[in-house]
Amino acid sequence: MSSDPQSSNEKFEWQLNTKIIIFSLLLFPVLVTLGFWQLDRAEQKRDIVNDFIANQQAAPLRARQLVQGRNYQYRSALLRGSLDGERRIFLDNRVKYGRPGYEVLEPLLIDDLQQDGQQQRILVNRGWVPASLNRNQLPEIESVEVKAVFRGNLYRQLRGGYRLDDGIKKVTQWPSRVGWISAERSSTLFDEPFYGYQLRLDADSVGALDTGWPTVSVQPQKHTGYAVQWFAMAVVLLMMTLTANSNIVYWLKRKYQARA
Repeated sequence: MSSDPQSSNEKFEWQLNTKIIIFSLLLFPVLVTLGFWQLDRAEQKRDIVNDFIANQQAAPLRARQLVQGRNYQYRSALLRGSLDGERRIFLDNRVKYGRPGYEVLEPLLIDDLQQDGQQQRILVNRGWVPASLNRNQLPEIESVEVKAVFRGNLYRQLRGGYRLDDGIKKVTQWPSRVGWISAERSSTLFDEPFYGYQLRLDADSVGALDTGWPTVSVQPQKHTGYAVQWFAMAVVLLMMTLTANSNIVYWLKRKYQARA
């Protein structure tokens, strides 16, 4: 083995640099793992979009058609009942139009939906409102005082994402501001059982505020693009490692000149 990988252009030679080799061995699997993670995220987003399309094309569900354990994600629903505006939740850190705000959620006591002999409740997301500059002042929201039919899409929290730890175990004063919400947490906060989905109101529904939610924050194609970038970086790392530990550039140049 030559002490200088560029000393001979006639044959391919190695001169291993231990530091570069160790660095590459540590970084390469990280880049590949990130690439496959992005591919997995792309597949998850495709499943979400497919569920949305399939359930949006189905007829709206009525209360008596709701069955526990079924996949109703993004399924349109018409539920009749009474909203409890006295026990209102403000979901914190909801940014819209570049402004901080809240999503307003209230429990709905559903007609014609019972469990264990009692009327079932579902959390209704009425939509977004801007936040006051004074964090101690929550927005004033007009309550829906009468029993009505509420139209929207069923939704449950997706796997992943972040949760703001607000330290709240049980609400003792209403209205309440929380960092995150789910059907399971609703049962804890209200100390009552809730149906496994929330109802996100349509813009033309009774009680709707500023509605509209993205199906996915990042499209599947973008995740695939990110995966390609990570894999490309892994390939570049291999090429740079090979170049730094051998005379391959000069050897290939010599081979090209010999053919010419």
